[in-house]
Amino acid sequence: MNQPTGAAVAAGQTRQGRGVQKKLLYGLLLAALILAPMAGAYPVFVLKVLCFALFACAFNLLIGYTGLLSFGHAAFFGGAAYTAGHAMKVWGVTPEVGLVLGTLAGALIGYVVGYIAIRRQGIYFSMITLAL
Repeated sequence: MNQPTGAAVAAGQTRQGRGVQKKLLYGLLLAALILAPMAGAYPVFVLKVLCFALFACAFNLLIGYTGLLSFGHAAFFGGAAYTAGHAMKVWGVTPEVGLVLGTLAGALIGYVVGYIAIRRQGIYFSMITLAL
């Protein structure tokens, strides 16, 4: 029973293979963390990369653990970003307060959409999130 199944072997997902992939990923992450302060004139670029990496991780968790495909995933991301930017530019709040306001706005949008969409499954969930 400790032998990998045929599908896992065919996909190359043995324990040794996953261990090598994990070590490679950790090595790349460590290299990125070491090189990030040396970005010099590109801190905004590094922050954008980290922001989109967080977005991709959230999307991966949604599909991986729940199997739900969300076409409106960017609505929460964009709504929070717009609120934070608007609060800082128009209301004149500090970036820290703008970040908190953006987070609260994204959570509120997620709650409203989630209240409607989470009761659906499969293609119906995808179509509701696409209608955003």
